[in-house]
Amino acid sequence: MEDGFCQPDHFSDKLRPCEQWLYETHDTIVAEFNLACQDWKRTLVGTIHNIGMLVSLPIFGFISDRWGRKRSLILSSTLLAIIGTMKAFSISYEMYVIVEFLETVAGASAFPAAYVLTIELLGQNKRVLTTAFLGIMLALGGISFAMFAKTFPYWRTFILVVYPPSLLFLSYIYFLPESIRWLLSKGRREEAFKIVTKAAKMNNVTLSDETIRQFTVEEKQTKGVKTEANEEETQGLWLQVIKSPIIMTRLAICSWWWITCTFVFYGLAINSVSLAGDKYTNYMLVSSVEIIAVVTNALVLDRIGRKKTMMIAYLVCGVSCGSIAFVPKNLPWLATVLYLVGKIAITQAFSGIYMYTSELFPTHARQSLLGFCSMIGRIGSIVSPQMPLLAIYIEWLPSVLFGATAIIAGGLMMTTPETLNTKLPDTIKEAEFIASKKVKPKSTDMQLTSKL
Repeated sequence: MEDGFCQPDHFSDKLRPCEQWLYETHDTIVAEFNLACQDWKRTLVGTIHNIGMLVSLPIFGFISDRWGRKRSLILSSTLLAIIGTMKAFSISYEMYVIVEFLETVAGASAFPAAYVLTIELLGQNKRVLTTAFLGIMLALGGISFAMFAKTFPYWRTFILVVYPPSLLFLSYIYFLPESIRWLLSKGRREEAFKIVTKAAKMNNVTLSDETIRQFTVEEKQTKGVKTEANEEETQGLWLQVIKSPIIMTRLAICSWWWITCTFVFYGLAINSVSLAGDKYTNYMLVSSVEIIAVVTNALVLDRIGRKKTMMIAYLVCGVSCGSIAFVPKNLPWLATVLYLVGKIAITQAFSGIYMYTSELFPTHARQSLLGFCSMIGRIGSIVSPQMPLLAIYIEWLPSVLFGATAIIAGGLMMTTPETLNTKLPDTIKEAEFIASKKVKPKSTDMQLTSKL
């Protein structure tokens, strides 16, 4: 450069290799581990995370059905705190990915365990309200996550802020009751009676003589025998499932619903940071609209039923996402509106599918089968991080794939029974019976847990 001006001979049309990358900030692992223009390494983090979910769910599903919902929840949450914190001390990309996998294996089952425990502690008339409340808490968690990320932009500091508080779940050992329904399914009626008595006292409910007899007399008569019977039932769980064409078909259909939910939900969440504007604000906006979905579910699930609600949600999502591919580039606002409508609809389906799946399967296998569906569903979330890469080559294809999978899921809703106003089935036979007519409570103790 001479006299501050570039001269013609300073330019060349020859391509030369880049010696180093210049990053705007060094707050992310992309800058710290030099991942610029290594798209596959960046998207691999999300894929590894979801593979960890796939591994986690059957392990903790077994733990939950075998040793209890409470133990599964506490174990998953505390391991998440310990292993997740280790991620802040990663010295290489490879170490970060390995710890990411282990962290997800440990912590991915915390929410399923919490959800199953919650709906089993409460009665059928509170399932929808409970699901909506948990959905709102998830949305608020997503908003808080983005706010913390904006406040503590350096990734190591952010991790040290958000992971260690999960150690507080250790206090649940003393404050959280075990699922009454799970205890009864294991023949541990005495423990269940203590929890029911405490709940009755807190809710000013007087236990009837018949209810007390159900818990105390039958406990003495069946002690030792019932536990052994339930042990045999648990050991033969998957054999019973395989022998039931209805449950096997239902399991396959539910698995597709879960694949759709994780594929579209996480795919849209990942793409939210690509929208115009601040990425943290966009993520908070996308998380905020989830509240609309769960509130809508709370208003309609107990009125028009589970099937119709989720069928409409899937179809609206499918049409909205598929339409994005055909929006002219000079109408970005329309693409954003369709995106948000699709996000609300898939969140509504995702929120409802937890409850609907739980209502289709029996107590002694509920979390195992719910975990299996969620595990298979992780195929969708494993693939979803690769959608931005696919969009580089075929821009319209990710939206079309989101739309097509959602429409298929909506169509499959026509093949399963409605569970509105039915009690949770406790056995494989009761779960099959939902297809023909509603299952009614058989004993006073189950009715009591519904009231409490």
